[in-house]
Amino acid sequence: MSAYYQHVLMLTGLTGILAAIPCVWLYRGDFVRRRETGILQAAVAKTTLKAESEAISEKMNGGVRRVGKIFATGRRLRIPEILVFLVTGAFLGQYGNILVGLFQQYLNPEAYQETQSLISQGKSIWSLIFWMGIVAPFAEEVIFRWMVFLRMRDNMRVLTAALLSGVTFGIYHMNLMQGVYATIMGLLFALILEWRGNLFASVFLHMGANIWSLLVSDVMLYMLDHTGATSVIALNLFLVFAGTYGIWRCYKNYQGRGCTRLI
Repeated sequence: MSAYYQHVLMLTGLTGILAAIPCVWLYRGDFVRRRETGILQAAVAKTTLKAESEAISEKMNGGVRRVGKIFATGRRLRIPEILVFLVTGAFLGQYGNILVGLFQQYLNPEAYQETQSLISQGKSIWSLIFWMGIVAPFAEEVIFRWMVFLRMRDNMRVLTAALLSGVTFGIYHMNLMQGVYATIMGLLFALILEWRGNLFASVFLHMGANIWSLLVSDVMLYMLDHTGATSVIALNLFLVFAGTYGIWRCYKNYQGRGCTRLI
């Protein structure tokens, strides 16, 4: 068991990557099928026409806009938006953990905490960030959002598909406390993925949540020791406002294109 826990992060990460490879290939086939069957055709056409009309209007008003930016509201993520998704993920992760913590007396947290201690024991923070904060979120999003959620979305309403895929994601974690947390996060990741219409939106959300969960205790303690409680309050307010803004912006984008799918 000692040898298992020593290598479990790497083994889990490599397994996730191997599982994600065929899922990426399957998603590509799904996307072609969705275009061919008309699931995405109306959404893409509507978004493209709106963006083109905005570009023409801006040009007539003397503005300058590159043609490539016409599709900026579709699948492309720029660095500022990536940073917003990372911060939004940190916001969701922090307050998702607080919410689950309110019910920890019913969720048997001891078993989860013991397992996490065994997994992280003797690992550097950079190793944990790489495997738990980057590799695992990417692999899990490919499987549970790109495949499970989007395939459910083909046959269900968005909220139903998001909820069921979230429950599937929670069961995958194989313990009650983490399962409840993962169900809530999976539901939110799926909704924001639908609203933004970009595959990597949920990936960066997931990375932000996991990386922040690894760093938050040390960051908060350091700030309390060196800068005082006011800075901790300011950091939490920043997470709340930035995270809320990120979610609101995605939903407004979704409403602006008539609640149609892009992926």
